Amino acid sequence: MRRADIPERMCIGCRRQRPVRELIRLTAHEGVVEPARHGTPGRGAYLCPDALCFDAAVARRAVTRAFRQSVTMGEQQRALFVEACAARKAVK
Repeated sequence: MRRADIPERMCIGCRRQRPVRELIRLTAHEGVVEPARHGTPGRGAYLCPDALCFDAAVARRAVTRAFRQSVTMGEQQRALFVEACAARKAVK
């Protein structure tokens, strides 16, 4: 059952709609993608807290399309994303 008062976004990796609170927001600053801190302004893209979604987004080049610019998505960005996923699980 979907509630109208809970905002949803699409994961750019698996393309599933999920509530925003279940996703990790990414931002791009000077062409480098990183997990966003709370309240970070600017264009964002959302991923499920799963490294498989990160890998799928990179393979599909969905990150470049989401940010409408050329961005860096390497091992360092993957490590930051996995760290954010682990931090999210530790909070729950």
